[in-house]
This record gives sequence, C-alpha cells and structure tokens, in this order.
Amino acid sequence: MDLLADLAIYLANGGLFIIYAIVDTAPQWLSVSAAALIALTFDRWAQLQAVYAPSRYGRVATPVAPPRTAQITTGIAVGLWLIATWSFGPPVPFIGAVMWWVAALALTVMPQQRWSLLWTTKAGMVLYSIAILGYRLYLWQASRLSPAQLADVFGGQTSAAQIIAQNTGTFATIGAWLLWAVMPAGYISVLVQNWAAQPMSPVSPLAGMRDVLAAIRTRGNSDSALSETNRE
Repeated sequence: MDLLADLAIYLANGGLFIIYAIVDTAPQWLSVSAAALIALTFDRWAQLQAVYAPSRYGRVATPVAPPRTAQITTGIAVGLWLIATWSFGPPVPFIGAVMWWVAALALTVMPQQRWSLLWTTKAGMVLYSIAILGYRLYLWQASRLSPAQLADVFGGQTSAAQIIAQNTGTFATIGAWLLWAVMPAGYISVLVQNWAAQPMSPVSPLAGMRDVLAAIRTRGNSDSALSETNRE
C-alpha cells in the first residue's frame, strides 16, 4: 500500500509539473503555432508563386523546385522571438503571442496585400524581439554597475549611487511602456490601417479564410496550393 501511495504521489507530481510547464510556456507555444500556420500556408504560397510559369504555345512549363526563403525568414523571426522571451516574465510573452496571431489573421483577411504584409509582419516581430533583447541587456548591464565605478565622474559615491538609481528606474519604466504598449499598438495599428484601406470583396468576403482552410486540408499538396494561388 505504501508503494502504491508513493507511486500515485509521483504520478500526480509529474502531471502537475507538466501542466505547470505548459502553462508557463503557453505564450511561446501559441507563437510557434501561429508561425507554423504562416510557414505552411502563406509562405508556401509565396514560394510557389515565385517559381510559377504558365504554359505557352502548348508547352508545359518545366517544374522548378520552390525556394524556402519565406519559410526560413519565418523560422528566423520566431526563433529570435523565442530567444528574446525565454524566461521573460509577463506580460511581454503574451503580448507577443497576440501579435503573432494578429499577423496570421491579417494575412488571412487581406489577400490583396498578402505578399507585402508577409514581410511587414515578420519585420515587425523581428524589431520587437530586438527591442526586448536590448531592454534585457540594458537591465543586466545596469545591475552590474556599482557606485564606486562612477564615483570619480560624479564627485562622490553617494551622488553616483543616486544617479544610477534614478536613471535605471527611468529607463526601466520607459522600456516597459515601450514593450507593453507603444510597439504592440504601433504594430497592430499598421495592420488595421492596411485592412481599412482595402475594401472587402462583395462577392466572396471570406475567400481568404477558405484558401487557408483548403491549404490545411490538402496538407501541403503543392498542386492544390498552386491552383489556389493562381486563382487569386
């Protein structure tokens, strides 16, 4: 009975550990899922369209292997994002996950600007990740400074300590507002402005969503994806 009780406790603790780990890394998993959706649908369409050549004079165009440039850039963007937010506390990881899914939604509902937004959304996430890394580097460097290192410059250890504390607090506050509100709001506002500038199709307003669902159902079938791209 003791052995069974210990085994049950071990299983319960192991299950709780897994649940806590998933919850703690939920923003990263959500970001990866959005990036995977972009890579398997929009990136693949862009790559197929880049090498597509229509048949001429009854001749069938020789198929060319599509490049992986778009998918590689998505991998770089999400990899940089994971590095920037690793062990970074909320709310920044959750904000980034929302930004990734907003990017996927924008690519779905705006087929008119899909290929230009494909780069814009990734560039925005890369810039946001670089800003996070710079913020973390500043906080790490500020924590390593001692008042004695700046005593000669500011005329004494007491004044140096006061200036370090004041500057660190000011820049930490500015950086937090920049990461929490300014950059995410600017990123989303750009997508909203692009959406508002493009009229919705009165014939098939959900065409973009149907394309995405069709690409998911075909599970990466290149012929189906190419026909959907050409139809657009």
